[in-house]
Amino acid sequence: MNKFYIQIVLFLLSIFIYGDNKTLATEPDPEENTKTKEKTKTKEKTKTKEKTKTKEKKHCDTPEEIYEKNKELLCTNPNEITNAVKLMNEAATHLEHHATTEDCYELWKQNRYYNISFSIKKHGDGYVQRINLKYYHDHTYNEIVNMLWDPALANVFNPHFVKRKIARVYNPNLVVIRQRYKSWFGGPMKYFYALAAKIDISEEKTIIVMASANINDHHPSEKEYKNTIIESANMFKIDIDSNNSIRNGKWEKTFVNIAGYIVEKKLGYVNITYLESIDGHTSNYDELFIETTLNKFYHYRDNVIYVHVEP
Repeated sequence: MNKFYIQIVLFLLSIFIYGDNKTLATEPDPEENTKTKEKTKTKEKTKTKEKTKTKEKKHCDTPEEIYEKNKELLCTNPNEITNAVKLMNEAATHLEHHATTEDCYELWKQNRYYNISFSIKKHGDGYVQRINLKYYHDHTYNEIVNMLWDPALANVFNPHFVKRKIARVYNPNLVVIRQRYKSWFGGPMKYFYALAAKIDISEEKTIIVMASANINDHHPSEKEYKNTIIESANMFKIDIDSNNSIRNGKWEKTFVNIAGYIVEKKLGYVNITYLESIDGHTSNYDELFIETTLNKFYHYRDNVIYVHVEP
């Protein structure tokens, strides 16, 4: 399997600016007296705390804020909008089916300390991978959903360089995205275009789903890309004004059959299921560090996480 890494939720910015807020105070000139040093340190620490508080007031954009930033990309074709909505509703159904059924899945790994299980199954010529995590801080549900949807945060759940941008907007919860990614160990830049939708099933359950369709991005490859999980996606045809790296074939094209998250707020924890099936890419379980990233984002330490794995 190709061990090049992705991923995923809707979505690019480094999270580590939130991970460690220990800023050293500026030291005054050595010739200054002790009182001056103490005053300077106190002032600098106060300023640092104020700046830190300002940074932490807002972790990520809401769907409405993301929409406002990208509304110049709004699609005005009513037929295309209707078909996009229909397609992604179907995609959400497929995502939930593959995420919740146990047919043909093989449990590859289970990390009881980090409370993560990883399963995989063969599907046609490719694979469907599924990761389940119980995150025991249920008050973070709404912000986790926003994090996974925010394209500026796509890089935080991935071990390598990932950048996601919105290419077309249908409504605040439905867009076309382009994601490119590259391993730090080299290899070609890879990318995909996909429709992405955030569907609020209830106040305590959200589905974020992505699927590639028949999108003409002017890549010179003669390979025919087909969605092998959502057949109706092959009937959804649109043109995208791509960049020269794609048009000249410098970036390697991949194709998302289906990928996404099901996020549910439970009593005492947030249940997160991640699913992916991508032609041209297979994630490595050991490199998908969802919980580690969330802990850095919320300033939690491993020794205060309540871990529970159902038998």
